[in-house]
Amino acid sequence: MTKKIFQYMVAFVTILLLWQLTSVFFDKNFLPSPITALQAFVELLGGRELLRHLWASCYRIVIGTLIGLIAAMPIGLLIGCNKKIDDYFGKIFDILYPIPKVVFLPIIVVCLGIGDEPKIFLIALVLFFQLSLTIRDAVRHIPMELINSMEALNPNRFQYLSHLVIPSCMPEIFSALRGTLGISTALLFITENFASITGLGYFITKSMDARRFEDMYAGILSLALLGVVLYVLIHLIERKVCRWKCLETIDKDE
Repeated sequence: MTKKIFQYMVAFVTILLLWQLTSVFFDKNFLPSPITALQAFVELLGGRELLRHLWASCYRIVIGTLIGLIAAMPIGLLIGCNKKIDDYFGKIFDILYPIPKVVFLPIIVVCLGIGDEPKIFLIALVLFFQLSLTIRDAVRHIPMELINSMEALNPNRFQYLSHLVIPSCMPEIFSALRGTLGISTALLFITENFASITGLGYFITKSMDARRFEDMYAGILSLALLGVVLYVLIHLIERKVCRWKCLETIDKDE
């Protein structure tokens, strides 16, 4: 653990050094040094405006992620466990999945208004498709020896799902959550610039338009920090839920 913390610290310092070197070649008003941006970030945190936008963004991405996960679990398990259902409805997912969901944003705003709902819905929609297909594929790839061992115990449907299928899918689910976190954050930024008056995306763009570049970078740091915190949180939850996977990783490292 100490080694990993050290590695992250080295990576963080490297990013700051690259930022500092890059800022030398640009106008200080447009690209301030990391120290200047961090000072603006700390000062804005002392006020209420940045915290208000940070809370709005955090609420939207967390609720959208939870809704997408809750909706995807039963659908993914259903089409993964039942080939006949997958033959019909799985093809619908295969067709709709490649379509960039952000193109539906104007329709979503017209239907749901300009509050939190369209932002949350779009994030949930993206995660729903990603997680549904991830769960379906994870169910299909459960090792046959595990299935045979479970069937030898003559389990009922609930026991089969709770003791074999769902635990087998959890590592892939967490991997998909981490993988889509960047996409969700990008969608959040886009939606908060579309008919919105709150959120870090709105704050960043408003600061840019007003040429308050220090505030703009403070907003960017806030959005980056939000993404990092959520990424670490997902990783910590995975360590608790999938302890057996973590033990296997430790054994391999040793």
